[in-house]
Amino acid sequence: MNSRPLYYPGFALGRAIPIISALLISTGFAAGQVTLSAGPLQLHQVRSIYVVPSSDEFVSLVKARLEKWNAVGIASKPEEADALLTCQTATTMLPAKVVVWRTIAEATLVDRRAQKPIWKTTKAATNDTSGLADDVIEQLKKDWRKSASQY
Repeated sequence: MNSRPLYYPGFALGRAIPIISALLISTGFAAGQVTLSAGPLQLHQVRSIYVVPSSDEFVSLVKARLEKWNAVGIASKPEEADALLTCQTATTMLPAKVVVWRTIAEATLVDRRAQKPIWKTTKAATNDTSGLADDVIEQLKKDWRKSASQY
């Protein structure tokens, strides 16, 4: 007697087709989800901003000015915000007869969910970080209004 099980070529294929079909359909749905996912927010769609903490005094100045702007709210936690604002500054001494300090500030607003930049600006000022913070926020407001008027 032959103790080997009988092999039916169609039997294995018959069980494999539903499994293969399920895999193809599920990967199709996953690809569809990726394709249909939204990109980063438009600047005017940002309603809440989390200011990423830093030891830099400039960040405090920017945050204080943002708190006065009624178009957006300041989130206390990153997960509560639409976007994250980071600020970086670099201060250099300019060669001159008197000491002149020049500060360059770069502010970037990133969509929290998409992790993509929404807005970025670089401003520079000499001996005036308070005025520099004003310039950054005024540029943000200007670009926010421009974004809103395009839609």
